[in-house]
Amino acid sequence: MKTKLQQSLALICPSISISTIWEHDNDIHPDIRKDCDGMEDEDPEDWQAWQSEVRASAIEYGEEHTGSDYLGGTWEKSDDIPEESNPTISGYENQMTAAALTELRDMLETFDLHEEIDAALEFLKSEARKAYDLQRAEIEASRAVTA
Repeated sequence: MKTKLQQSLALICPSISISTIWEHDNDIHPDIRKDCDGMEDEDPEDWQAWQSEVRASAIEYGEEHTGSDYLGGTWEKSDDIPEESNPTISGYENQMTAAALTELRDMLETFDLHEEIDAALEFLKSEARKAYDLQRAEIEASRAVTA
C-alpha cells in the first residue's frame, strides 16, 4: 500500500520504487518495554514494537540498486496494522524517504535517474517546509488565543 507521499513521489520520479516495510521489532529490551507502554493505565502486553524501513529502488544497466533508512521501536497497539495506523512513521516518513533516496542516488550513474531523485528531494524539502510553516502557524494561533 503506497502512502500519500509515495503516490506524489511516483509522479515526480516514476523510475524509482519507494515503499515502506514494517516488521516486528524483537530487539526491544524488557526494561524499555516497561517504559514504552503507552499510558500508565494500559497493559504493556497490549503494545507491539515495530521497525520500519523506507526503501528506494531503481534498476540501472540491469542491476537493482536500493537505498534504505530504518526506524526501530515504533510502538503500536498490538491489533493495529502500522501501514494503516501509522503510514507517516510517526512523522519521520519524509526524512526517511529523503535519506533512502540520497543513498540510492549515490549508487547510480545515470543522469536521468539523478534528475528524478533531485526533483523528489526538492519536493520533500518543500513538503517539510510546508509542514514546519503549518506547525509554526498553529503555535502562533494557540498563543494568540491564550494571550
